[in-house]
Amino acid sequence: MTERYPEPEVLRLVSPSSEVLSQEAISIAPSEIDSDEFQALIDGMLDLAQGEQGNPARRTMVGLAAPQLGISKRIIVIGIDADGMGKNPDFKVYVNPQVTRRSSEINIDREGCYSTGRVCGIVERANSVTITAFDRFGNSVTETHDGFVARIFQHEIDHLDGLRFPDRITKTDDLLWVELKDFGDFRDRWQDWPHKCSREKWEAIKRGQA
Repeated sequence: MTERYPEPEVLRLVSPSSEVLSQEAISIAPSEIDSDEFQALIDGMLDLAQGEQGNPARRTMVGLAAPQLGISKRIIVIGIDADGMGKNPDFKVYVNPQVTRRSSEINIDREGCYSTGRVCGIVERANSVTITAFDRFGNSVTETHDGFVARIFQHEIDHLDGLRFPDRITKTDDLLWVELKDFGDFRDRWQDWPHKCSREKWEAIKRGQA
C-alpha cells in the first residue's frame, strides 16, 4: 500500500515543542521511492528549503529533515555546497541516510535550527563523515564530506534519531540565545556570544511552556 503524505503545498515547519522531533523516524521502503506520492513530498521539501533563500525574515536554510515538517520518515535535504556564511546553497536529497564513518578529528562550531527557535549553541562534531543513502531516484550513494557540510549531515541525521543539537551540549555556557535580527553578528561573534540560554529554558521550549 502506498504511503500517504501531506500535500506539498501544505508542508510547514512544526513547533519546537512538537513530539515528532523527539521520535526516531521510520525508514523508507526502497519500493516506495519512485511512487508519485513520495516524489511529490521530495519536491515539496526542496521547494520549502529553496523558498527560504533570500527571505530577510528568516535565517538561511542549509538542511531540512522530514520530522521538522511533522513527517516521521528518514529523509533529509542537504545544502551540499553551504559555507555557513549565509550563502544560498544547492540542495540534494538523501533517503535513509547513515553515517558509516566519523573522523577522529573534532570540529567545534556554532549551530542553530528552525526546530529550536532562538536557541543556538556551540557543538562538537566530527570534522569528516562518510554517509550512505539512497538518492531521490533509489540509487545507492556513498559520499564523504568535510567541514561545514559534514556538520550539516550530522545535524540533520540527528533529527531522524529524535535528537536536536542542544541535546548534545553538556557545557552550560555553550547554550546560547540569538534574536533573529542578531544572526548576522552571531556568525562573526559566536565564540564570545554574551547571551546565554539556560538548560531549563530549553527544556521548557521543548515542552511548549516557553
